[in-house]
Amino acid sequence: MQLYRSEISPLFIELFTEKVALSEAEFELFVSYFRREYIPRKFFYLKAGQTTNQTAYINKGSSRTFTMDDKGNEHIMHFSFEDWWIGDLQSYHTGSPGRMYVQAMEDCELLCISKSDFETIQIRIPQLKEWHEQKFHKAHFATLNRLVEIKTLTPEERYLQLLEKHPHIFQRIPLQYIASYLGIEPPSLSRMRKRLLGK
Repeated sequence: MQLYRSEISPLFIELFTEKVALSEAEFELFVSYFRREYIPRKFFYLKAGQTTNQTAYINKGSSRTFTMDDKGNEHIMHFSFEDWWIGDLQSYHTGSPGRMYVQAMEDCELLCISKSDFETIQIRIPQLKEWHEQKFHKAHFATLNRLVEIKTLTPEERYLQLLEKHPHIFQRIPLQYIASYLGIEPPSLSRMRKRLLGK
């Protein structure tokens, strides 16, 4: 199904027409490789053990990316909102089964492009290759920063950072998942919020 410009996030259009500097013809060609995919709230876009053979841009909605340990405990890596790309980077780049789960927190509308199509379009539009490499490096650094946060910051400090990055997160993500991301129980998060709001 053809994607019309009016159906695409202005942030997506700005990214590729202004920051990546695609011409109108290049942008239209690039968009022609994408397809729209809908993921209802609570459904999974990706589960551990699956191989990631495409990348997806969140046009509308939000999701959470997490791993699961041998005891069945979930460990949330991050939340994703509009203008984020989701998937399992390691699986995408190596072709091996992934370890990540990606679950819709709201009804999601995704713009998806297969790995083979993206490799093809990078040959036709070389500046996309440079953009993709930069995006990969940024994602790698974001993962490292997340590990540093877990190891060095208190739950309160992580909470304040989360609010700074996503001021409206409590309107979009259930409390239990935010508490899990912070590594605390929901009642502890509620007490923390009340205490900080009272300051």
